[in-house]
Amino acid sequence: MNYFAPITVAERYANGRPNFHSNTISHVKGFLKLEHKFNSALDIACGTGLSTQALLEIASHVYGTDSSKAMLDFALQKDKINYQIAKAEEQAFENNFFDLITVCSGVHWFDIDKFLMETSRLLKNRAWLILYDNFFLAEMEGVPKFKEWYKTNYLKTFPAPARIVSYNWTNENLDKVKFNFFKEEKFSNAVSFTKNELVLYFTTQSNIISKVENNETNYRDTEIWLNGELNAFFMNENDTKTFLFGNWIKYLQKIS
Repeated sequence: MNYFAPITVAERYANGRPNFHSNTISHVKGFLKLEHKFNSALDIACGTGLSTQALLEIASHVYGTDSSKAMLDFALQKDKINYQIAKAEEQAFENNFFDLITVCSGVHWFDIDKFLMETSRLLKNRAWLILYDNFFLAEMEGVPKFKEWYKTNYLKTFPAPARIVSYNWTNENLDKVKFNFFKEEKFSNAVSFTKNELVLYFTTQSNIISKVENNETNYRDTEIWLNGELNAFFMNENDTKTFLFGNWIKYLQKIS
């Protein structure tokens, strides 16, 4: 099931996902020691384009693809970015076209072997595949009890749906698809939410989306439950709390 295809999910993504992507791209720019923009870059599983628009900082021609038409209907900066509907493993571009391909918070939903074969086809020799994620650590600044609530209340009520949790990223395995694994970088991002903003963010997680799409709950009842649960951590509607998100970046380079 594609949990991110419905229009209701796309609307929530467009309004509720934090924009941390420029920070990640600044790490990429530093690691690659970029002095000039790439000619062409592709963002796969681009969603509503938060991750895609960040590529405008480092590429002259930016493309974004997603399998959800609804997501692309909400895509950002369509006047500057070429968006197309496509599965991650089946792209419509010609061979050796891109200098850079990125994926944000999506590779765990792919057939990774097929995806790597396709990106190897699309990339120029010595070009880069950058995979990254920004995930909720449930660490509220100064409030350790929040993480306990997240584990014992939230995750028990809304467990994560099945996804790929591990892959063999060794060069021995990647050699068959002509990639060399260079580095994994790890750091954290601070993101601030009001209670309503945090509720909206939670409803963009696949934990909740999967239950709604399987008719086990609905967004209205879920929002009521979340508001009641989160009252313990927010003084009022305007109260803002800071949370840490974990971020990792995997740097892969295509080899001949």
